[in-house]
Amino acid sequence: MGELDEEMVFECQPGDVFLLGASSWRVVDITRDRVLVVPAPGEPGRMPFWRGDGSGRPYEFGQAIGRLSRELSAEPTATAIKRLEATHGLEPSAAVALLEYLNEQLQTCGELPSDRTIIIESFLDGVGDWRIVILSPFGSRVHAPWALLVAARLQAQTNDEIDLMWTDDGIVFRLPESRSVPTEELFFPDPDETEDALIRQIGGTALFAAKFRKNAARCLLLPRRSPQKRTPLWLQRKRSADLLKVASRFRNFPILMETYRECLRDVFDVPSFVKMLQVKMLQQVKQHAISIRSVRSKHPSPFAGAVLCSYVGNFIYNGDAPLAERRVQTLSLDHAQLRELLGNIDFRELFDPDVVKQIAAELQRLETSTSRRSARLTTASWSALSG
Repeated sequence: MGELDEEMVFECQPGDVFLLGASSWRVVDITRDRVLVVPAPGEPGRMPFWRGDGSGRPYEFGQAIGRLSRELSAEPTATAIKRLEATHGLEPSAAVALLEYLNEQLQTCGELPSDRTIIIESFLDGVGDWRIVILSPFGSRVHAPWALLVAARLQAQTNDEIDLMWTDDGIVFRLPESRSVPTEELFFPDPDETEDALIRQIGGTALFAAKFRKNAARCLLLPRRSPQKRTPLWLQRKRSADLLKVASRFRNFPILMETYRECLRDVFDVPSFVKMLQVKMLQQVKQHAISIRSVRSKHPSPFAGAVLCSYVGNFIYNGDAPLAERRVQTLSLDHAQLRELLGNIDFRELFDPDVVKQIAAELQRLETSTSRRSARLTTASWSALSG
């Protein structure tokens, strides 16, 4: 029926009833990778909970979204509506609503975030603290390392803990008891120091602790007391934290290295982030091919409001984050070996774009009639089937 969060699975027992929509479902069995349920009509059940953590928007897709926003804002309304209907398959009402949304953002900030523009919007929240929203279409795989590095620089400057959150559409920072907004230069770290600084920051995040716990469990470093019983999730976290404390003494501990590799390559898109800093932020800013626009307003713009909605939802349950996966770890690491493990090859550069488009068209059954693969029945095959 769907995918459940691991915390909900570990808190479920066979016989429990939970609600999904207007239906009740009873847990029959919990296997290694599945929760088996049957309908339980009319029985009261508890509300389910899970967090669907997506893989994040690819950097190239973010560029395409930013380019489309920029082009739509420059076209006449009638032309933009026809383009959205013909090329992107939107209904007329949806096309009009999208253009109104873009125009409202344009009127508020004077410019849209796009592949050539990044907006830094700042305003005071309800308790008088500064909220800074970086609006960018480049996706959360780029925004996540960006947010961690900027938060570290802000914390070093203000000596206060910085609240932060990132989505596919931007980054939010909250500066408590700050009298002024930091300068633009603080939000764009040096690309040559980005990877080393990120390695220092990521070791103290809940993401790193969670990935380490899962890697250690896959390598059987968190043994169960009994193979027939599941280990509670809180106890797994405690054992993982103890193991991480011991592993941090060894520079070449393989599970530690694999966790860094998974965070920097599979979860974060560090190569695209560095490329954005090198090419977009440093070279093209000087050529005015991309602009950084700072906006100070009394109320958040429509784009910033959408990002802040996720911020509120994230921090409502911030206290539920387990202490064992929020404790900062001081990790010893062999940077040379990690750099060798990560490699310097961007595998996206190894693929021919024409071949990628051809394979995508074949998988979507969009190839032309001359190259379309169709099933054909020979006379013998037809005779065998009909006989």
